[in-house]
Amino acid sequence: GMKYKNIAKHLSISVKTVENQMTKAILELPEKRREIFELSRFEGMKYKNIAKHLSISVKTVENQMTKALKYLRIVLKDHMPTLILTFLLLKDSF
Repeated sequence: GMKYKNIAKHLSISVKTVENQMTKAILELPEKRREIFELSRFEGMKYKNIAKHLSISVKTVENQMTKALKYLRIVLKDHMPTLILTFLLLKDSF
């Protein structure tokens, strides 16, 4: 009973912290990179659609996403287990 309530409470606090950290980290990305990241992660757009939408090459989208994900992994690594991080930042399939 009580023990699980505490764990659940602790987890939801952790998740909130991670979400806040992630939001902050995303906001720290260069503007173009952030836009690409958000279109991919939050709008669920494929790289080729992002490229078309922003009039840039798919290669550029790939490069920017790689840089964004690398940055977020570094910034967030202290805040969450690698497994969750990997799950959140799974590489987009084309």
